[in-house]
Amino acid sequence: MEHCRNFLQERGFNLWGIARASHFDASQCREGRLKVQAEGAGEPKSVVVVGAGGRGLWDRLFEGKGLSSSRAKGKHPIDSWSRHHLEEAAELLRREGLSVCTIFPFGKKPIDFLELAEDAGLGIVSPVVPFFLHPEYGPWVSLRGALVLSEVLEPTGPLTSFHPCSGCPAPCLEVCPVDTYLPHFPPNLAACAIHRDGGGCQGGCEVRRACPLGREHRYGPEEEAFRHSFSLKTLRRWFGLGAWKFLPEEVRRRWLH
Repeated sequence: MEHCRNFLQERGFNLWGIARASHFDASQCREGRLKVQAEGAGEPKSVVVVGAGGRGLWDRLFEGKGLSSSRAKGKHPIDSWSRHHLEEAAELLRREGLSVCTIFPFGKKPIDFLELAEDAGLGIVSPVVPFFLHPEYGPWVSLRGALVLSEVLEPTGPLTSFHPCSGCPAPCLEVCPVDTYLPHFPPNLAACAIHRDGGGCQGGCEVRRACPLGREHRYGPEEEAFRHSFSLKTLRRWFGLGAWKFLPEEVRRRWLH
């Protein structure tokens, strides 16, 4: 497995963790289980969760040129890069006789990648605001996909001693201009969507920026704005903003990931 890990790390995927498939599936509804997602690839025993922390993936993908690179012209170049190289990594393992398939947090099939990454020990979902936090990179991480294997591997997580929000004064709760996140209330994503649809917070999320963890790994301005723009597209579709207001809710939200 080490050569597979090195292969991915050389391409910008510097986060790697292993979870037990049965442990994850025990907490999921049927359609979100690995056993269903990996149908046809053998009985899932282990899942390797792959991610990227900090600015390395962006620099590797765009060769240090940012959005002026020819690779930036696709529909979603980060997703395309991730799919291509995780499929290549899976093929490396198949050549060794392993049964393996790939799954991704983008696409039409539902799977709880945040819980999967927690099980693999890549970090935790903050109990204050629902951002994924890594011990080194803080909220500046991106979960890119996973390799599901019928081989038993030693799990690497979860992180039972990582409690970054305990004792923190929670500056993340003070900075949102529309109070998307308030203590003891679910996130008001509709307010966030309306604010951003009207031109607010175009360059990035102030809540994410306020987290004191991993600040030295914050995305550069170009990368932050680029990634942030894709979540706005999802919010517009979910809440019926812009051109989406002409479609009924059941049509707008169908197959939305």
